[in-house]
Amino acid sequence: LPSRKGLEVRVCQDRDCVTDGGKEALEMLEELAKGTNAQVTTCGCIGPCGKGPNVDVRLDGIRIKDKRPGQSSYYVWREINSPEAAAQLLKTAGVSVSEKKVSNLAQQFGEIQSTREWWDFDRTTRIALQRLLYVVTALPLTDASQKGYWDVINGQVYENSYYAIAAAVFIGSQFMGTDSKANSGAAADDQQ
Repeated sequence: LPSRKGLEVRVCQDRDCVTDGGKEALEMLEELAKGTNAQVTTCGCIGPCGKGPNVDVRLDGIRIKDKRPGQSSYYVWREINSPEAAAQLLKTAGVSVSEKKVSNLAQQFGEIQSTREWWDFDRTTRIALQRLLYVVTALPLTDASQKGYWDVINGQVYENSYYAIAAAVFIGSQFMGTDSKANSGAAADDQQ
C-alpha cells in the first residue's frame, strides 16, 4: 500500500527531459505550487523519452492519470511545456491555481522549446538504432563464420576484420545522441 501522504509532483530531470525543457517545467511547477499542499520534487527517467518534459503526479502515493485530449489517459504526464499545461496538471490533482499566476508565468516562460537537434535522438530511438546496428553488423559475421570465409586480400586471410568492425560499431553506438546540451550543463549555463 502507498506510504506517502499528500500530493507529490515529480519532474523528470533525466537527459531527454532536460533537453525537452525539464528544468523550466520544474521552475514553473514550483512557482505554481507555492503556498499549496503540493510537494514538487525531481526524479530520474519515468518515460516516455522524447515526449517531455514528463511529470509523475501522486496523491497519497497513488498515480493520477493524464486525461488531457491526445494523451491516452497515460500515468506519466507528457509535454508539460507551458504554464497552462502545468496549471492543468495541478488542477487535475485538486490544487487551486490562480489565472493571474498562470498569466504571469506565461509571460515569463511562454511555451518551453526543446533544445533537441535532428541528430540528438531520444532514448527509445537510440536503443532501436543501436539494436539495428548490432544486427546489421552481426549478419555478415555469422554468415562468414557459417560459410567459412573471411576477408581475403592478396591471398592473405584477415579473420579478425569483422570482429574489429563489430567492436567499432558497438563502441561507437554507445555515444549515439550524446551531443545534447543536457549532458554538459550548458543548458543551465545558458539560463544564467
